[in-house]
Amino acid sequence: MTDPPKDRIDQAIENARRRAVPDPRLGVLEVERGAALGGVTTHRDTRDALRRAAADAGLPVTIRLLPDDDPAARAAPAAVVTAALAPLLSAPRAAGERVTEALHGETLAVLEARGDWLRVRAADGYHAWVHSGYVATGSAEWGDDWNGRATARALGAEVTAEDKRPLRLPEGARVALRRDGSVELADGRSARVGAGVVQAEADLRSEALRTPAPEWALRRYAGAPYLWGGRTQWGIDCSGLAQAVYAARGVALPRDSDLQAVTGREVPLSDDAAGYEVGDLLFFATGMRVDHVAIWAGAGRVVHAALSRGGVVTDDYFGETPIGRRMRKEIVAVRRAYLPLK
Repeated sequence: MTDPPKDRIDQAIENARRRAVPDPRLGVLEVERGAALGGVTTHRDTRDALRRAAADAGLPVTIRLLPDDDPAARAAPAAVVTAALAPLLSAPRAAGERVTEALHGETLAVLEARGDWLRVRAADGYHAWVHSGYVATGSAEWGDDWNGRATARALGAEVTAEDKRPLRLPEGARVALRRDGSVELADGRSARVGAGVVQAEADLRSEALRTPAPEWALRRYAGAPYLWGGRTQWGIDCSGLAQAVYAARGVALPRDSDLQAVTGREVPLSDDAAGYEVGDLLFFATGMRVDHVAIWAGAGRVVHAALSRGGVVTDDYFGETPIGRRMRKEIVAVRRAYLPLK
């Protein structure tokens, strides 16, 4: 006896999800079956496989490939953040969960438009939704041109644009330097730096590489409040801190701690931290999933963004405090980040 068509379709969807989009943060597969099998995916092979399964079952199919089958994404495939920062959400609504952020001047790939909302892919591969009010959109060539010119990073800078409107830029925001000492903002306005620093990326990287990673983390983010999905001194989470600190050093890390925990070079776990080097990343798990990361500072201390501590702090890993005991109990991996940005 063969399975009924409904079961074969369900199995095809599950197989496609397992092969192509095991992690919805890094890809899209959203399908529903009613009178037809419909939905969207970012994987061509998955779309084709589901079309074949639906045809075999005699079921109409309307699965779109993103961004190819979205008219708005084809017309304007690049989005550049023009606000100070843009919250990236889990769903196309203001009440959606903030899963990460994109900073001023960062470029996003547009995958789909639904009204005022854009489904986007960030440079670190993260998929999420952003409201169109935070960004400007244009052609791929337009986005590439901006990326080629936006080679400076803000370090807590406050700028005033030519229209006299001030703008506070978060740590790591991207702008273009001009010969007269002004900067070009992502929306094309010229602005003067009134406070803080805007530094060429190459100079910033050299400075960061001369500074131990935990020291850089404290220098730039100490006291920043904990914010789930945050990436700035205005609010940051543990993996956002690790990602930002290492981006300044020229090392690309994934967005979330469980993804970071399988990058770089493995360092053997040690009860007394033997073999750990300053800047190593320590990973912790509650249950089966890694859910926290801290930067090893040496001398038995870590720097991290901890909800239980209210934000970015340094803690005694070997201390007889609740957080020290919890870290020693829950540590599952240590990694040495070394992969250069491309």
